[in-house]
Amino acid sequence: MVISLTTSSPAPHQREQVAAFLGEVLPRLEREPGVVAVYHFSDPETGESTTLVVWRDDASRAAYRESALIREVMAFEERLGLHGTRRAFPLSYPPDANP
Repeated sequence: MVISLTTSSPAPHQREQVAAFLGEVLPRLEREPGVVAVYHFSDPETGESTTLVVWRDDASRAAYRESALIREVMAFEERLGLHGTRRAFPLSYPPDANP
């Protein structure tokens, strides 16, 4: 399995718009092939937020990175001037996570 982390820090005036967008897009992300789980959390004081996705394998994550959905997400970020980070890591625990 692979974990991907996406972080961003929307400005206070953007937070409501970002929350509405995520409320629509995260359920769609859950339906992407190879997605095991999606978690999103944010700091109510700073607005810094993270989306954590558990992928069955890196091929599934790579396919998503070429999808229309990620292009929609990236276009939204660009319109708002958000500068997030995207990172991915193989899951190392539990030991049988990557047979």
